[in-house]
Amino acid sequence: MHPAAVADAGGLLVLAGLLEGIEHDVDEVLVLDATSLLVAEYLVLRHEGASQRARTEFGLAVHIVGEWFPARPLAFDAALAATESDGLAEETASLALAESLRVPLVTKNRELASSAVSVLYC
Repeated sequence: MHPAAVADAGGLLVLAGLLEGIEHDVDEVLVLDATSLLVAEYLVLRHEGASQRARTEFGLAVHIVGEWFPARPLAFDAALAATESDGLAEETASLALAESLRVPLVTKNRELASSAVSVLYC
C-alpha cells in the first residue's frame, strides 16, 4: 500500500478501472492538471465521439484524484526532456512531479525509470 502516488494518463485510467493493467494500492492519487486534457482526448477517441460515454468515464477517472497539481512549473523542462528522448511530455512531467514530491509514479509506460522514486508499472 502506498500512501500517495503520482499517476500519468495511463496510470490514472488503470487506477480508475478504465484500462486493463495492474491496479496498485494507492491511498491518494496525485495528478498534473494537464493530464485531464490528455485523458479527455483519449476517451473521446476511444468512444468515437460518443460524448455521454466519454463524459461518464472522464468523471470516473477524475473522481479518484485526491489532488491536482499545475503543470506549468514543469512544462518547459518536460517538453525539453521529451524532445530529447521520445516525445512523451506528459509522462516526463508526471515523473518530474513524482520525483519532486518523493512519491512513486504509476504508469503504463515501461520506458519510464527513475533513480529517485519507485515506478509502478500497470
